[in-house]
Amino acid sequence: TTEVKVKHLLWAVSLLVLVGASLGAWQLYRSFEVQYEPGFVPVSAEIEDKFGVRFTFVAVTAKGGMVELRYRVVDEGKAANFGHYSETAPMLIAEDTGKVVDVTIMGLHNHRVEPGRMYYVLYRNTDNAIQSERPVTIAIGDLKLEHAVAW
Repeated sequence: TTEVKVKHLLWAVSLLVLVGASLGAWQLYRSFEVQYEPGFVPVSAEIEDKFGVRFTFVAVTAKGGMVELRYRVVDEGKAANFGHYSETAPMLIAEDTGKVVDVTIMGLHNHRVEPGRMYYVLYRNTDNAIQSERPVTIAIGDLKLEHAVAW
């Protein structure tokens, strides 16, 4: 009968609207998920002001066994003792697990600093703490630079 056909048609239209609304809601949800861009490192005015360095790159290397942290000297006077002592050595913290990689495991490095020059620190990636494409916090004492993304 016509009445049954109309009910079936209304049911089919309702189902299509429900499916469409669900897909739209899913797309909206996905658009608000945190997207991690490998190689992204935010800038910390506090770290630059205190230590005279700007972090520029975090990468998992050596088939996951090492992590490289690069930085540029922006103030050679403030950067003179950066990384030479455990108090000024940056630690890396995996934001999703809380695992820590400490530079003192590899030993601290002494070097002459020059403004504008890039330097690096290599870490042993203990327990595969730092993962590519995952967020990392760079911590020096009580200062933290959050949401850097390992390459």
